[in-house]
Amino acid sequence: MRSLILAFINAVVVASARTKRIKAVALFGDSFTDQSRSHAIGNGTWPGKDYQQVYPPADHAATGGFQWPYYLGIYGNYSIHNYAVGGSVCSNEITPVTTVPADISGGQKKWFVEDHVVNGKLQLDPEEFVTVIWGGTNDVGIHSFISNDQRDDVSIADVTDCQLNFIRSMHDIGARRFIVMSMIPLQLTRLYANTDEGTIYWPDMQGRNGSAWHKAAYNYPNTVNRFLKDGVERLNREFHGSGRVEYFNTYSLFEEFYNHPTKYYNGSIPANVTGHCHQCPNPFDWHFCDIGDCTLDQRDSFMWWDELHPSEQTGRNIAAEIKKKIDGKSKY
Repeated sequence: MRSLILAFINAVVVASARTKRIKAVALFGDSFTDQSRSHAIGNGTWPGKDYQQVYPPADHAATGGFQWPYYLGIYGNYSIHNYAVGGSVCSNEITPVTTVPADISGGQKKWFVEDHVVNGKLQLDPEEFVTVIWGGTNDVGIHSFISNDQRDDVSIADVTDCQLNFIRSMHDIGARRFIVMSMIPLQLTRLYANTDEGTIYWPDMQGRNGSAWHKAAYNYPNTVNRFLKDGVERLNREFHGSGRVEYFNTYSLFEEFYNHPTKYYNGSIPANVTGHCHQCPNPFDWHFCDIGDCTLDQRDSFMWWDELHPSEQTGRNIAAEIKKKIDGKSKY
């Protein structure tokens, strides 16, 4: 009888721990998540230990304003630890799009360890914070798979395995709750549209095959997402209850934005999911880029900020849904 009572008490304690309120979110990724780290790197100020994000008006994210983790912190009253860096990949060794040591599994994880691990011990309560990873766009995009520039010995499976191994490595240092965000439908962006016209991210029409890129922008994200979803199930079996990994279907969420825009975009003009605010009339020189004909009060009508990046309003919608995911209430 004594053993049964002790077992019951232990079960109650474990269940209570697993229902602790999330107080902090650690984020890893690329320009879809980065607030200001990439700009700090570009300005020669390395964003090392205890780096403080720089927000508008002093600096602007790839949304043209605040990035979605900022709003997630507000909506959920979370402490936000954002390690994402624009232009980054999961591993520079697998898809070396850049030489900057700020990849997810390398530099970004190193920053997290510097901030939150002391003498090998995680300082955050593992039941009170969640690790969110959102990558893949640069790993498979231009200068990599979509433009057929990937290394000969690298496959899509290597890209997804990197993300899964990153979660394993975070689990090894004590993290226990994870959300893996899937890739978005890149074929909806202007960069990967079925056209041979240049953009600020690939200004020269030479070397661009709009039709092929458009098809690849559909194919690669869907392949990555299938591998990630299967991998999440595998990790949950592997952890044997010592951690919980959830898959967030960002792809379907963006399809929802695209197909039902009036529910999500509330600027002063009709919702727009095909155009974008930030305009670059000379794609060869970013100095000419500006907000264009999109006024400040019109910005929240747009799904996209530029040829690749979601708008700030899209970021608010992402943050609201991730908050639901953390609460266990999201259908995505």
